[in-house]
Amino acid sequence: MDEADFNEQLGRRVRSLRESRKLSQETLAEQAGLSVKHLWKIERGKVKASVQSLTKIATALSLPVHEVLDAGHEQSFDALLDEIHRLSPFLSLREAQVVYRILKMFTDR
Repeated sequence: MDEADFNEQLGRRVRSLRESRKLSQETLAEQAGLSVKHLWKIERGKVKASVQSLTKIATALSLPVHEVLDAGHEQSFDALLDEIHRLSPFLSLREAQVVYRILKMFTDR
């Protein structure tokens, strides 16, 4: 799966979660502190959603971030690790630190 495919799949997931809660784009954008235009672009896979934007969306939907990211759950574990490794160079230092803390949270149990 390339980055464009992932962005589209993630966007469909965000839209599905929003619609399942009967929220308009305007309402979710306002609750998440995002512009409607940016949320529209995320839902259509036109932009790479930042960790911060996904965290805001998850909070507005009252979900943990990993449930918003569940768009790739059909992949095998090895394929998922390969994809994480492939996408990691696209992260800023701050985004990588957030991802690290999230992973650490699951492994420190």
